Amino acid sequence: MAQLDADQIADGLKRLDGWEWDRDRNEIRRTVHMPDFMSGIHLVTAVAHVAEEADHHPDVDIRFNKITFHQTTHATGGVTHRDMEMAARIDELVADAAPAG
Repeated sequence: MAQLDADQIADGLKRLDGWEWDRDRNEIRRTVHMPDFMSGIHLVTAVAHVAEEADHHPDVDIRFNKITFHQTTHATGGVTHRDMEMAARIDELVADAAPAG
């Protein structure tokens, strides 16, 4: 699986909600603020189920009600189409979870 180039990443981000590209870490990421801690945990659990089905797992940082999803393909050392697909799936789950503000 090939890494996406800068133009492909920029195009992919246009179709996603709130994701940004960290060029230094060569990953895309999104931070979501949930109403409370348990809402965040439920979201992470839903993402975990989807990630297991896809066999493509985000790195997740949980800070009380602030959840950050980091998506990169470790085997290639950068962002691939699979990361964009997983980010879109995460967007769907976030929309269903009704984040705060």
